[in-house]
Amino acid sequence: MRLQRIQQEMGARLVLEWKAFPLRPVPDPSATFKGTYREEGWKRCAAMAEADGVVFTMWGRDDYPTWSLPALEAAKCVALQGEDLFRRLHLRLYEAFFTRGKNIALPDEVVEIVSESGADMTRFLADYESGKAREWVLQDYEEAITRGGVRAIPTVVVDGGQRVVGLVSGVEYRRMLEAAAPR
Repeated sequence: MRLQRIQQEMGARLVLEWKAFPLRPVPDPSATFKGTYREEGWKRCAAMAEADGVVFTMWGRDDYPTWSLPALEAAKCVALQGEDLFRRLHLRLYEAFFTRGKNIALPDEVVEIVSESGADMTRFLADYESGKAREWVLQDYEEAITRGGVRAIPTVVVDGGQRVVGLVSGVEYRRMLEAAAPR
């Protein structure tokens, strides 16, 4: 959200290239929320994002997502329909997970979120069910691990390799972008 706001301000001077990065490329049935580092992280993020009007709702279901591949695959499929639609879905997936408590590991719930974004559902379902997006997500993941040393989300990497890991303020993003700008 902060980077998108900065991109709107900077226009063509800032190009964002979104890459998929599953924290767990395979399901982890032991993943839980209550009383874990995940719950503590959500509390920290909630406090940091409050000024931006972003609401984090503590996970209240028993079925905490064991991975994010179904949501990441959906985003890749929707990106085939255009950048604006991808951006809309990207924000909806975050809002669905962090605010509405939707399980983005469950394809049925992901499909519901995609339908809310205005995507061509016939096209989306054909792409999603083909399984080709999984390969694209895993390619992004391998590239991030092997070439970028990425281990956490969000990780923002600018030309030249400077990176910011974790949720940071808009001021911090601007500082990084100014330092990386050609003189």
